[in-house]
Amino acid sequence: MRTNPIQQRIASCWRSLLATLLLALSQPLSATPLIINTEDYPPFNYPSEQGQIMGSATQVLREALQAADIDAEFRVLPWARAYTAARLREQHCVYSTTRTTEREALFRWAGPLAINEWAAFSLAGRDIQASSIQELAHFRVGSFREDAVGNHVAAQGVDVLRAPNERENLARLDAGLVDVIVTGKATGEFLANAKNVALRHLFTFYRAPLYLACHPSVSKDLIKRLQHHLPPLGEARGVSRHE
Repeated sequence: MRTNPIQQRIASCWRSLLATLLLALSQPLSATPLIINTEDYPPFNYPSEQGQIMGSATQVLREALQAADIDAEFRVLPWARAYTAARLREQHCVYSTTRTTEREALFRWAGPLAINEWAAFSLAGRDIQASSIQELAHFRVGSFREDAVGNHVAAQGVDVLRAPNERENLARLDAGLVDVIVTGKATGEFLANAKNVALRHLFTFYRAPLYLACHPSVSKDLIKRLQHHLPPLGEARGVSRHE
């Protein structure tokens, strides 16, 4: 009994489609490139004028990914979006992320990539006296959305005014909209130098390791492989300058 040519073509198309589907399903999840989100947070991670993602933590992470033969796509987003994507979307990660108790179970972690000193700054020339977080309660304190530094200070009972991002946080300080900003020491100094804003360092209150945080869909084996190729923290390029 002869098969209709149209039926033959339909059957051939179905076989081709099935083969393609089976091949896709046979690929391990780790073969899918990671989407690695970050923010504008120099000197650890930030975009250059040409749009290339730079920074000490970026360089450490790129070198480890290459050594571990892991494909990844880097993107710069506002911090709240970058963090939320890593929380909710499969195969997404975010850095440079502080590994807090509240965040621990939400992600799979690799690092540290760098050390971030948390500090309080005022404008140079302002008569602001504070040497502890508790004393900041007398001032208007600025941070930015979803930032671990601001979250930590707020948890100590200090009202924190949230800017959209770190650069806006500094701009508010410069404009007199806040009296003090809490931020990474290296980041605050980097941004202030770039904008010719004279800061006064009031005090440093914590040293936080920074990590890559990945959605739980990222395999444990991939994280283990990446961790194996990350250097000990003291050897991570650019880290010692900020310790």
